[in-house]
Amino acid sequence: MAVIGAGMTGLAAAHHLHSHGCRPVVLEAGQGVGGQVRSRRLGSDVVDMGPEAVPLRAPGVAALVAELGLTDSMRHPVPGRVLLSSRRGVVEMPSGVTPVGPTKFLPTIASRILSPAGLLRAGLEPFNAHPHLDDVSVGQFIAERFGDEVSRAVVDPLLGGIHAADLNTFSLAVAAPALEQTVRNGDSIVAGTLKRNAAGRWSQLRHHSQRSGPRTPATATWKHGLMMLPEALARELTIHTNTRARGIRQVGHEWVVDVTGPHGVGSVAVDDVIIATPARVAGALLATACPRASELLSQCESTTVATLVMQADLTDHPIATAQTWFIGSAWSALVRQVTNLSTTWHLAKPTFRIAMGRQRGTPIDDLSDDDLVAMSVAELRRLGLALDPHDYVIERHRGAMPQPAPGHRERMAQLAATLNGTGLHVGGAGTDGAGVGTAIAAGRRLARHITSKEEN
Repeated sequence: MAVIGAGMTGLAAAHHLHSHGCRPVVLEAGQGVGGQVRSRRLGSDVVDMGPEAVPLRAPGVAALVAELGLTDSMRHPVPGRVLLSSRRGVVEMPSGVTPVGPTKFLPTIASRILSPAGLLRAGLEPFNAHPHLDDVSVGQFIAERFGDEVSRAVVDPLLGGIHAADLNTFSLAVAAPALEQTVRNGDSIVAGTLKRNAAGRWSQLRHHSQRSGPRTPATATWKHGLMMLPEALARELTIHTNTRARGIRQVGHEWVVDVTGPHGVGSVAVDDVIIATPARVAGALLATACPRASELLSQCESTTVATLVMQADLTDHPIATAQTWFIGSAWSALVRQVTNLSTTWHLAKPTFRIAMGRQRGTPIDDLSDDDLVAMSVAELRRLGLALDPHDYVIERHRGAMPQPAPGHRERMAQLAATLNGTGLHVGGAGTDGAGVGTAIAAGRRLARHITSKEEN
């Protein structure tokens, strides 16, 4: 069997197959493994230019880390304040704010990030609740329920900061799957939140004397960077780097993957193919083998993002003692988020990670690295943060951040049904969603399709 792509999804799939006695061949177009996971050296420190940590509470992640022997060497971030650009300047993020709105209302009211008119409009949510049987955009849903101000001041900075998303084109079902039943029924989010909060307080009063055991830390990385995880996954695998899959065709009962690599043009004949690449790449590979799947994959949008990590002197600014600062699209079309790596990971020198690029924001694909650095520094200065970089590294992730439009989950269900029983399997950020935890789960799911078939 062949696995196309040595990103986290492909590596997780290949590792699972290998642990079940299979011998997958991994084909990777790039020079190394890990996909968007990239660790770089900056001075005496190692910094991550893609995902910054692994989510240990995601299904199967802690167990995989333990299986790879990486548990004892983990390090965890130091909890810190989260900041938000607002109509009142840079303020502390109110408690309970999530990428699809607040789950606690008193902190949001007290923060005054919403105007009195915005608060009044948000408070009318129970009267504006109505069912949505079909998926809609986050922007449409929040604006209908809570008003435009909640979208702009609360939801956009977080969803944009995390997913580089445009609220008006990003699927609500993908952003908030836990709300699916609430959305379909037309139930009030405000009423439901107040009910849950009241039930939670009553439960705490009843069980105040009970102590829960220690919780698993939420996230982790390693001294030498997050790259330790994909490198550990790749250790026992057969991986051909600089080897690009050009197409897939069926010959008899086998799939033939045509490749171009260091030794020229060749092919690999297998029973099963896992395609763990960006959605558009997967669609192109399947153009001949499965046109319907190719068509569905061509509808998966993505956007280019970039990460800049710099060592810099810092003037007086709240981020000096905080962990993260979210910047909504109303404040910047370029910069989404600033993280103080010094406070988060105890680095020796003041070091800041700047996330740039967002859907329908400032185009960055054609900018040089020098121009992108200069633009980001100027933009932060305009926002009140003056950084004078001494040293920096920058990484571009072209078309890497998925932007699932309304109806994405239904289209991916159609994709799964189309490929069912063919021996072709597709997964990755474009189909399953961004994040290391999601990639690991997707890879294991793809591999199980094969191992369960062989066991039967």
